[in-house]
Amino acid sequence: MHQYRNIPTRHPRQGFSLIELMIVIAIIAVLSAVAVPRYQDYVTRARWSVNLSQLEPLKLAIAECLQQEGGLPGACDTATKLGLADLPTPQHAASAASLASSGSDSLRITLDGTAAAGGCRVTLTASTSDDTLHWQLANAAQGAEPACTRRHTGVGS
Repeated sequence: MHQYRNIPTRHPRQGFSLIELMIVIAIIAVLSAVAVPRYQDYVTRARWSVNLSQLEPLKLAIAECLQQEGGLPGACDTATKLGLADLPTPQHAASAASLASSGSDSLRITLDGTAAAGGCRVTLTASTSDDTLHWQLANAAQGAEPACTRRHTGVGS
């Protein structure tokens, strides 16, 4: 009679151990802690990019008006003077853009963003020199919002 030896058979492991799962969860948590704030900044800048691009027709109307009026900002500081029914309200703006002349050599467009756009205020200042129109953009916080920087709006330094 033959004797059979009891050879232990090794069963392959089924699934992952608890420590392996905990390590994977910790890695995902660290990666998301870094990625989510960066993604939020990206989304906020994208909203401001949309806002600023939707002001381009207004900037063009201002340029045409200044050319027709001999570069006098006071002659181009309302929607009516620009030949527009209303000033534009960009998609991520809290209200319509405001337009005012500041002095005899510049016009200012002010736009307040929604809370989703960081609650920032961006000011576009048009000035003329040597028969050339120059736009300068700056940003500032409005209300209780934190300071607005280039990271929030893509504007400024």
